[in-house]
Amino acid sequence: MSDRARYNKKIYKNKLTLLTVPIDTSASVTMSIFVKAGSRYEEPRVNGISHYLEHVHFKGTKKYPTTKKLSETVDSIGGEFNANTGKEHTQYYIQAAKQHLPVIFDVLTELIKNPLFDEKELEREKGVIIEEINMYKDTPQIHVESLFEQTLWPQTALGRDIAGTADVIRTLKRQDVIDYRSKWYQPSNMIIALAGNFDQKEVEKFIAKTWGKEKDKRVEKYQPISENQTKPRLALQTKPTEQAHMIVGFKGYSYKHKSNSALRILSAILGGGLSARLFIQIRERKGLAYYVSTSIENYLDTGTFLVRSGLKIASAPKALEMILQELRKVREKGITAAELKKAKEQIKGRMALSLENSHEKLDWHLGQEAFVGKIKSLEAMFAELDKVSLTDVLKVSRELIRNDRMNVAIIGPFSDKTVFERKMKI
Repeated sequence: MSDRARYNKKIYKNKLTLLTVPIDTSASVTMSIFVKAGSRYEEPRVNGISHYLEHVHFKGTKKYPTTKKLSETVDSIGGEFNANTGKEHTQYYIQAAKQHLPVIFDVLTELIKNPLFDEKELEREKGVIIEEINMYKDTPQIHVESLFEQTLWPQTALGRDIAGTADVIRTLKRQDVIDYRSKWYQPSNMIIALAGNFDQKEVEKFIAKTWGKEKDKRVEKYQPISENQTKPRLALQTKPTEQAHMIVGFKGYSYKHKSNSALRILSAILGGGLSARLFIQIRERKGLAYYVSTSIENYLDTGTFLVRSGLKIASAPKALEMILQELRKVREKGITAAELKKAKEQIKGRMALSLENSHEKLDWHLGQEAFVGKIKSLEAMFAELDKVSLTDVLKVSRELIRNDRMNVAIIGPFSDKTVFERKMKI
Protein backbone atom coordinates (compact mmCIF):
# COMPACT_ATOMS: atom_id res chain seq x y z
CA MET A 1 0.00 0.00 0.00
CA SER A 2 1.27 3.49 -0.82
CA ASP A 3 2.47 5.60 2.12
CA ARG A 4 -0.03 8.27 1.11
CA ALA A 5 -2.93 5.85 1.48
CA ARG A 6 -2.07 4.75 5.03
CA TYR A 7 -4.18 5.92 7.93
CA ASN A 8 -5.95 4.57 11.00
CA LYS A 9 -9.35 5.61 12.28
CA LYS A 10 -10.82 4.83 15.67
CA ILE A 11 -14.18 5.99 17.05
CA TYR A 12 -14.52 5.92 20.83
CA LYS A 13 -17.70 5.10 22.74
CA ASN A 14 -18.44 8.81 23.16
CA LYS A 15 -18.24 9.19 19.34
CA LEU A 16 -14.91 11.03 19.36
CA THR A 17 -12.88 10.28 16.22
CA LEU A 18 -9.15 9.60 16.36
CA LEU A 19 -7.43 9.80 12.96
CA THR A 20 -3.76 8.89 12.64
CA VAL A 21 -1.54 9.05 9.57
CA PRO A 22 1.81 7.30 10.13
CA ILE A 23 4.83 8.59 8.23
CA ASP A 24 7.68 6.37 9.35
CA THR A 25 10.36 8.43 7.62
CA SER A 26 9.29 11.72 9.22
CA ALA A 27 11.33 13.42 11.94
CA SER A 28 8.29 15.40 13.08
CA VAL A 29 4.73 14.90 14.22
CA THR A 30 1.71 17.17 13.86
CA MET A 31 -1.29 16.93 16.16
CA SER A 32 -4.58 18.70 15.54
CA ILE A 33 -7.82 19.07 17.44
CA PHE A 34 -10.44 19.72 14.78
CA VAL A 35 -13.96 20.92 15.60
CA LYS A 36 -16.70 20.73 12.96
CA ALA A 37 -18.06 24.19 13.77
CA GLY A 38 -17.33 27.57 12.23
CA SER A 39 -19.06 30.80 11.35
CA ARG A 40 -21.97 29.20 9.47
CA TYR A 41 -23.13 27.67 12.77
CA GLU A 42 -23.48 31.08 14.45
CA GLU A 43 -26.58 33.12 15.17
CA PRO A 44 -26.39 36.72 13.86
CA ARG A 45 -26.12 38.17 17.38
CA VAL A 46 -22.87 36.23 18.00
CA ASN A 47 -21.38 36.34 14.48
CA GLY A 48 -17.63 35.93 14.87
CA ILE A 49 -17.75 33.91 18.09
CA SER A 50 -16.12 30.81 16.54
CA HIS A 51 -13.07 32.89 15.64
CA TYR A 52 -13.18 34.74 18.98
CA LEU A 53 -13.28 31.42 20.85
CA GLU A 54 -10.29 30.20 18.86
CA HIS A 55 -8.34 33.27 20.00
CA VAL A 56 -9.30 33.15 23.68
CA HIS A 57 -8.38 29.48 24.04
CA PHE A 58 -4.79 30.75 23.89
CA LYS A 59 -5.26 33.19 26.79
CA GLY A 60 -4.44 30.73 29.55
CA THR A 61 -5.42 27.37 31.05
CA LYS A 62 -5.35 25.81 34.51
CA LYS A 63 -1.89 24.35 33.97
CA TYR A 64 -0.57 27.16 31.76
CA PRO A 65 -2.31 30.26 33.20
CA THR A 66 -0.96 32.80 30.70
CA THR A 67 -0.33 33.06 26.97
CA LYS A 68 3.36 33.44 27.84
CA LYS A 69 3.43 30.11 29.69
CA LEU A 70 1.74 28.33 26.77
CA SER A 71 4.06 29.91 24.22
CA GLU A 72 7.20 29.25 26.26
CA THR A 73 6.30 25.57 26.56
CA VAL A 74 5.88 25.14 22.81
CA ASP A 75 8.89 27.34 22.01
CA SER A 76 11.04 25.19 24.32
CA ILE A 77 10.51 22.21 21.98
CA GLY A 78 10.90 24.24 18.77
CA GLY A 79 7.27 23.68 17.87
CA GLU A 80 4.86 25.50 15.58
CA PHE A 81 1.67 26.37 17.47
CA ASN A 82 -1.37 27.88 15.78
CA ALA A 83 -5.07 27.68 14.98
CA ASN A 84 -7.52 28.67 12.26
CA THR A 85 -11.25 29.18 11.87
CA GLY A 86 -13.32 28.66 8.74
CA LYS A 87 -16.98 28.70 7.88
CA GLU A 88 -17.39 25.03 8.84
CA HIS A 89 -14.47 24.26 11.15
CA THR A 90 -12.08 25.41 13.86
CA GLN A 91 -8.67 23.78 14.14
CA TYR A 92 -5.86 23.90 16.71
CA TYR A 93 -2.48 22.30 16.02
CA ILE A 94 1.14 21.86 17.08
CA GLN A 95 3.94 20.53 14.90
CA ALA A 96 7.27 19.57 16.48
CA ALA A 97 10.04 16.98 16.48
CA LYS A 98 8.68 13.48 17.09
CA GLN A 99 10.35 13.06 20.51
CA HIS A 100 8.25 15.91 21.89
CA LEU A 101 4.88 14.24 21.32
CA PRO A 102 4.12 14.05 25.09
CA VAL A 103 4.41 17.84 25.32
CA ILE A 104 2.22 18.28 22.23
CA PHE A 105 -0.41 15.99 23.76
CA ASP A 106 -0.33 17.87 27.04
CA VAL A 107 -0.52 21.41 25.66
CA LEU A 108 -3.28 20.80 23.10
CA THR A 109 -5.40 18.81 25.55
CA GLU A 110 -5.00 21.47 28.23
CA LEU A 111 -5.74 24.22 25.71
CA ILE A 112 -9.14 22.80 24.75
CA LYS A 113 -10.23 21.07 27.96
CA ASN A 114 -9.21 23.61 30.61
CA PRO A 115 -9.35 27.21 29.32
CA LEU A 116 -9.64 29.91 31.98
CA PHE A 117 -11.58 32.49 29.93
CA ASP A 118 -10.41 35.25 32.26
CA GLU A 119 -12.69 38.29 31.97
CA LYS A 120 -9.83 40.76 31.53
CA GLU A 121 -8.21 38.63 28.85
CA LEU A 122 -11.53 38.20 27.03
CA GLU A 123 -12.01 41.97 26.90
CA ARG A 124 -8.41 42.60 25.83
CA GLU A 125 -8.68 40.08 22.99
CA LYS A 126 -11.72 41.88 21.58
CA GLY A 127 -9.42 44.76 20.69
CA VAL A 128 -7.04 42.40 18.88
CA ILE A 129 -9.86 40.90 16.82
CA ILE A 130 -11.38 44.28 15.99
CA GLU A 131 -8.00 45.39 14.64
CA GLU A 132 -7.83 42.17 12.62
CA ILE A 133 -11.26 42.99 11.16
CA ASN A 134 -10.08 46.52 10.33
CA MET A 135 -6.95 45.13 8.66
CA TYR A 136 -9.05 42.91 6.38
CA LYS A 137 -11.33 45.82 5.49
CA ASP A 138 -8.29 47.92 4.61
CA THR A 139 -6.96 45.18 2.30
CA PRO A 140 -9.19 45.22 -0.80
CA GLN A 141 -7.70 42.04 -2.24
CA ILE A 142 -8.96 40.21 0.88
CA HIS A 143 -12.11 42.20 1.59
CA VAL A 144 -13.52 41.70 -1.92
CA GLU A 145 -14.05 38.04 -1.03
CA SER A 146 -16.24 39.01 1.93
CA LEU A 147 -18.19 41.33 -0.34
CA PHE A 148 -18.63 38.50 -2.83
CA GLU A 149 -19.85 36.04 -0.20
CA GLN A 150 -22.38 38.53 1.14
CA THR A 151 -23.69 38.90 -2.40
CA LEU A 152 -23.75 35.19 -3.16
CA TRP A 153 -25.41 34.16 0.13
CA PRO A 154 -27.29 37.25 1.38
CA GLN A 155 -28.82 37.17 4.86
CA THR A 156 -27.28 33.78 5.70
CA ALA A 157 -24.59 32.59 8.11
CA LEU A 158 -22.51 31.32 5.18
CA GLY A 159 -22.48 34.83 3.73
CA ARG A 160 -21.30 36.52 6.93
CA ASP A 161 -17.65 37.21 7.76
CA ILE A 162 -15.79 34.57 9.74
CA ALA A 163 -14.32 37.26 12.00
CA GLY A 164 -17.70 38.94 12.52
CA THR A 165 -18.14 42.68 12.90
CA ALA A 166 -16.66 45.07 15.43
CA ASP A 167 -20.12 45.90 16.78
CA VAL A 168 -20.94 42.25 17.48
CA ILE A 169 -17.51 41.43 18.95
CA ARG A 170 -17.87 44.29 21.45
CA THR A 171 -21.14 42.82 22.77
CA LEU A 172 -19.92 39.24 23.36
CA LYS A 173 -20.01 38.08 26.98
CA ARG A 174 -18.04 35.37 28.76
CA GLN A 175 -21.22 33.31 29.05
CA ASP A 176 -21.72 33.52 25.26
CA VAL A 177 -18.30 31.92 24.82
CA ILE A 178 -18.99 29.20 27.39
CA ASP A 179 -22.40 28.41 25.89
CA TYR A 180 -21.09 28.26 22.31
CA ARG A 181 -18.18 26.06 23.33
CA SER A 182 -20.49 23.73 25.26
CA LYS A 183 -22.83 23.48 22.29
CA TRP A 184 -20.31 22.60 19.59
CA TYR A 185 -17.12 21.30 21.26
CA GLN A 186 -18.59 17.84 21.78
CA PRO A 187 -16.75 14.52 21.20
CA SER A 188 -19.06 13.54 18.33
CA ASN A 189 -18.27 16.85 16.63
CA MET A 190 -14.49 16.63 17.03
CA ILE A 191 -11.59 14.83 15.40
CA ILE A 192 -8.23 14.41 17.09
CA ALA A 193 -5.67 13.77 14.38
CA LEU A 194 -1.97 13.06 14.17
CA ALA A 195 0.42 12.71 11.26
CA GLY A 196 4.11 11.87 11.37
CA ASN A 197 6.32 9.49 13.31
CA PHE A 198 4.67 8.15 16.49
CA ASP A 199 3.69 5.00 18.36
CA GLN A 200 0.06 4.12 17.55
CA LYS A 201 -0.57 2.28 20.83
CA GLU A 202 0.82 5.17 22.86
CA VAL A 203 -1.47 7.60 21.04
CA GLU A 204 -4.59 5.47 21.52
CA LYS A 205 -3.79 5.01 25.21
CA PHE A 206 -3.37 8.74 25.78
CA ILE A 207 -6.58 9.67 23.94
CA ALA A 208 -8.58 7.02 25.80
CA LYS A 209 -7.31 8.38 29.12
CA THR A 210 -7.79 12.09 28.41
CA TRP A 211 -10.65 12.30 25.90
CA GLY A 212 -12.34 8.91 25.66
CA LYS A 213 -14.50 9.37 28.76
CA GLU A 214 -15.80 12.85 27.96
CA LYS A 215 -19.59 12.91 27.86
CA ASP A 216 -21.20 13.72 24.54
CA LYS A 217 -24.21 15.91 23.80
CA ARG A 218 -26.21 15.95 20.59
CA VAL A 219 -25.01 18.55 18.10
CA GLU A 220 -27.38 20.49 15.84
CA LYS A 221 -27.14 20.40 12.06
CA TYR A 222 -26.28 23.39 9.92
CA GLN A 223 -28.94 25.42 8.13
CA PRO A 224 -28.87 24.39 4.42
CA ILE A 225 -28.44 27.08 1.79
CA SER A 226 -31.49 27.91 -0.29
CA GLU A 227 -30.58 28.18 -3.99
CA ASN A 228 -33.02 30.85 -5.15
CA GLN A 229 -30.93 33.12 -7.38
CA THR A 230 -32.60 33.98 -10.71
CA LYS A 231 -30.33 36.64 -12.25
CA PRO A 232 -26.78 38.05 -11.97
CA ARG A 233 -25.92 40.07 -8.86
CA LEU A 234 -23.37 42.88 -8.54
CA ALA A 235 -21.86 44.39 -5.39
CA LEU A 236 -19.73 47.52 -5.84
CA GLN A 237 -17.84 49.11 -2.95
CA THR A 238 -16.58 52.57 -3.80
CA LYS A 239 -13.11 53.07 -2.33
CA PRO A 240 -10.10 55.21 -3.33
CA THR A 241 -7.74 52.40 -4.34
CA GLU A 242 -4.78 52.30 -6.73
CA GLN A 243 -6.07 49.08 -8.26
CA ALA A 244 -9.52 47.59 -8.76
CA HIS A 245 -10.12 44.19 -7.19
CA MET A 246 -12.82 41.99 -8.67
CA ILE A 247 -14.30 38.55 -8.19
CA VAL A 248 -16.52 37.00 -10.84
CA GLY A 249 -17.99 33.90 -9.26
CA PHE A 250 -20.59 31.20 -9.61
CA LYS A 251 -22.32 28.84 -7.23
CA GLY A 252 -20.34 25.62 -7.32
CA TYR A 253 -20.43 22.15 -5.79
CA SER A 254 -20.49 20.58 -2.34
CA TYR A 255 -17.66 18.39 -1.05
CA LYS A 256 -19.34 15.17 -2.15
CA HIS A 257 -20.45 16.26 -5.63
CA LYS A 258 -19.49 13.82 -8.39
CA SER A 259 -18.35 16.59 -10.75
CA ASN A 260 -15.64 18.09 -8.53
CA SER A 261 -12.80 16.51 -10.53
CA ALA A 262 -14.15 17.95 -13.78
CA LEU A 263 -14.48 21.37 -12.13
CA ARG A 264 -10.86 21.22 -10.92
CA ILE A 265 -9.79 20.61 -14.49
CA LEU A 266 -11.91 23.48 -15.81
CA SER A 267 -10.47 25.78 -13.14
CA ALA A 268 -6.90 24.77 -13.96
CA ILE A 269 -7.40 25.45 -17.67
CA LEU A 270 -8.99 28.84 -17.11
CA GLY A 271 -6.86 30.24 -14.31
CA GLY A 272 -4.58 27.67 -12.73
CA GLY A 273 -1.19 29.04 -13.75
CA LEU A 274 0.86 31.35 -15.93
CA SER A 275 -0.17 29.49 -19.09
CA ALA A 276 -3.89 29.42 -18.24
CA ARG A 277 -6.40 30.93 -20.66
CA LEU A 278 -7.40 33.90 -18.51
CA PHE A 279 -3.83 34.78 -17.53
CA ILE A 280 -2.68 34.73 -21.14
CA GLN A 281 -5.65 36.67 -22.47
CA ILE A 282 -6.25 39.24 -19.69
CA ARG A 283 -2.72 39.91 -18.48
CA GLU A 284 -0.21 38.83 -21.11
CA ARG A 285 -2.05 39.85 -24.30
CA LYS A 286 -4.14 42.79 -23.11
CA GLY A 287 -2.23 43.98 -20.03
CA LEU A 288 -5.46 44.65 -18.14
CA ALA A 289 -4.57 42.92 -14.87
CA TYR A 290 -1.70 42.36 -12.49
CA TYR A 291 -3.18 39.09 -11.26
CA VAL A 292 -5.96 36.88 -12.55
CA SER A 293 -6.63 33.36 -11.31
CA THR A 294 -9.38 30.88 -10.52
CA SER A 295 -10.21 28.98 -7.35
CA ILE A 296 -12.74 26.51 -5.98
CA GLU A 297 -14.28 26.28 -2.51
CA ASN A 298 -16.43 23.39 -1.34
CA TYR A 299 -18.88 23.37 1.56
CA LEU A 300 -21.21 20.74 2.97
CA ASP A 301 -24.13 21.65 0.71
CA THR A 302 -22.78 24.15 -1.82
CA GLY A 303 -19.58 25.69 -3.17
CA THR A 304 -18.02 28.40 -5.31
CA PHE A 305 -16.07 28.72 -8.54
CA LEU A 306 -14.26 32.08 -8.63
CA VAL A 307 -12.23 34.23 -10.99
CA ARG A 308 -10.15 36.76 -9.01
CA SER A 309 -8.38 39.71 -10.57
CA GLY A 310 -6.46 42.85 -9.70
CA LEU A 311 -7.04 45.39 -12.45
CA LYS A 312 -6.06 48.75 -13.83
CA ILE A 313 -8.77 51.18 -12.72
CA ALA A 314 -9.62 52.45 -16.20
CA SER A 315 -9.62 48.94 -17.64
CA ALA A 316 -11.89 47.25 -15.08
CA PRO A 317 -15.12 47.31 -17.16
CA LYS A 318 -13.23 46.00 -20.20
CA ALA A 319 -11.58 43.30 -18.08
CA LEU A 320 -14.98 42.14 -16.80
CA GLU A 321 -16.20 41.94 -20.38
CA MET A 322 -13.19 39.89 -21.47
CA ILE A 323 -13.34 37.53 -18.48
CA LEU A 324 -16.97 36.79 -19.28
CA GLN A 325 -16.04 36.40 -22.93
CA GLU A 326 -13.50 33.68 -22.04
CA LEU A 327 -16.02 31.96 -19.78
CA ARG A 328 -18.62 32.07 -22.53
CA LYS A 329 -16.12 30.61 -24.98
CA VAL A 330 -15.34 27.61 -22.78
CA ARG A 331 -19.03 27.04 -22.13
CA GLU A 332 -19.89 27.08 -25.82
CA LYS A 333 -16.86 25.36 -27.34
CA GLY A 334 -15.36 23.37 -24.49
CA ILE A 335 -11.66 22.59 -24.11
CA THR A 336 -9.14 20.70 -26.23
CA ALA A 337 -7.73 17.23 -25.65
CA ALA A 338 -4.28 18.77 -25.14
CA GLU A 339 -5.63 21.12 -22.46
CA LEU A 340 -7.37 18.24 -20.73
CA LYS A 341 -4.18 16.16 -20.59
CA LYS A 342 -2.07 19.09 -19.38
CA ALA A 343 -4.57 20.07 -16.66
CA LYS A 344 -4.72 16.53 -15.30
CA GLU A 345 -0.93 16.36 -14.96
CA GLN A 346 -0.79 19.84 -13.42
CA ILE A 347 -3.35 18.94 -10.76
CA LYS A 348 -1.65 15.62 -10.00
CA GLY A 349 1.71 17.34 -9.59
CA ARG A 350 0.35 19.95 -7.22
CA MET A 351 -1.52 17.35 -5.19
CA ALA A 352 1.65 15.31 -4.78
CA LEU A 353 3.69 18.35 -3.75
CA SER A 354 1.03 19.35 -1.22
CA LEU A 355 1.65 16.14 0.76
CA GLU A 356 5.35 16.57 1.39
CA ASN A 357 5.23 17.19 5.16
CA SER A 358 3.26 15.91 8.14
CA HIS A 359 1.14 19.05 8.56
CA GLU A 360 0.00 19.13 4.94
CA LYS A 361 -0.69 15.41 4.94
CA LEU A 362 -2.71 15.77 8.13
CA ASP A 363 -4.93 18.46 6.58
CA TRP A 364 -5.42 16.29 3.47
CA HIS A 365 -6.84 13.45 5.56
CA LEU A 366 -8.72 15.68 8.02
CA GLY A 367 -10.61 17.56 5.33
CA GLN A 368 -11.84 14.35 3.74
CA GLU A 369 -12.78 12.72 7.05
CA ALA A 370 -14.61 15.79 8.36
CA PHE A 371 -16.54 16.81 5.26
CA VAL A 372 -16.72 13.78 2.96
CA GLY A 373 -16.73 10.96 5.49
CA LYS A 374 -14.42 8.87 3.33
CA ILE A 375 -10.67 9.20 2.82
CA LYS A 376 -9.33 8.55 -0.66
CA SER A 377 -5.69 7.87 -1.40
CA LEU A 378 -3.73 10.05 -3.77
CA GLU A 379 -3.85 7.23 -6.30
CA ALA A 380 -7.65 7.08 -6.07
CA MET A 381 -7.81 10.84 -6.65
CA PHE A 382 -5.56 10.46 -9.69
CA ALA A 383 -7.80 7.69 -11.04
CA GLU A 384 -10.85 9.95 -10.73
CA LEU A 385 -9.05 12.70 -12.64
CA ASP A 386 -8.03 10.27 -15.37
CA LYS A 387 -11.67 9.32 -15.93
CA VAL A 388 -12.74 12.91 -16.66
CA SER A 389 -13.57 13.43 -20.34
CA LEU A 390 -13.93 16.46 -22.60
CA THR A 391 -17.69 15.99 -22.36
CA ASP A 392 -17.56 16.02 -18.54
CA VAL A 393 -15.77 19.38 -18.50
CA LEU A 394 -18.18 20.84 -21.06
CA LYS A 395 -21.13 19.65 -18.97
CA VAL A 396 -19.74 21.33 -15.83
CA SER A 397 -19.06 24.60 -17.65
CA ARG A 398 -22.63 24.69 -18.96
CA GLU A 399 -24.06 23.78 -15.58
CA LEU A 400 -22.15 26.45 -13.61
CA ILE A 401 -21.36 29.32 -15.98
CA ARG A 402 -24.86 30.75 -16.13
CA ASN A 403 -26.51 34.09 -15.49
CA ASP A 404 -28.62 32.72 -12.64
CA ARG A 405 -25.47 31.54 -10.81
CA MET A 406 -23.26 34.58 -11.47
CA ASN A 407 -22.19 37.07 -8.80
CA VAL A 408 -19.68 39.89 -9.18
CA ALA A 409 -17.97 41.89 -6.42
CA ILE A 410 -15.77 44.92 -7.13
CA ILE A 411 -13.80 47.29 -4.91
CA GLY A 412 -12.38 50.45 -6.45
CA PRO A 413 -12.90 54.18 -7.07
CA PHE A 414 -16.10 53.71 -9.06
CA SER A 415 -19.39 55.49 -8.51
CA ASP A 416 -21.45 54.15 -11.41
CA LYS A 417 -22.56 50.52 -11.20
CA THR A 418 -24.15 50.57 -14.62
CA VAL A 419 -20.80 50.48 -16.46
CA PHE A 420 -20.35 47.00 -14.99
CA GLU A 421 -23.97 45.89 -15.06
CA ARG A 422 -24.08 46.40 -18.82
CA LYS A 423 -21.29 43.82 -19.20
CA MET A 424 -22.84 41.18 -16.94
CA LYS A 425 -24.25 38.65 -19.32
CA ILE A 426 -22.95 35.19 -20.12
